[in-house]
Amino acid sequence: YYSHRYLHEKSLGRSDLEKLDEENRRNLDKYLRNIHAMEKLSRLQYNIGLAKARKIENESAGESTMDLEIMALKVGDFVLVTFPAEASVQVGLNIKGKSPFKNTFVAGYTNGYIHYAPAADQFGSGTYQDHSCLLGPEWQKIYEDKVSEILKKL
Repeated sequence: YYSHRYLHEKSLGRSDLEKLDEENRRNLDKYLRNIHAMEKLSRLQYNIGLAKARKIENESAGESTMDLEIMALKVGDFVLVTFPAEASVQVGLNIKGKSPFKNTFVAGYTNGYIHYAPAADQFGSGTYQDHSCLLGPEWQKIYEDKVSEILKKL
């Protein structure tokens, strides 16, 4: 758009606009780094708040374990497995992969709600799901084993 100004400056043996562009790029890069740092800080503050809230919930429960209701319902060749949280995709894929039924579906938020349930290998990642969880990493094996047991009885 203003290329003629750059050409004119070049013909005069000057490079003021190019230097200004370089300075503007450096400032823009610095600004973007600051924005990313602020976003990261914001996520960390939010996750700390979640972790504190979940800690209070866990401590007020008075127990180190929780009883959850899971069920399986078979209708024709379709099987619905319940879970009272939003489980990680990998957990659902594991259930489907181990199921003796072709059409197996894992329904979250059923028979209660205990927030997110990341897969065991996702714990400690510092993500929202990790901080919004009332469970320990052991939950996944316990749940998958119990579902396999229930599916065998259908």
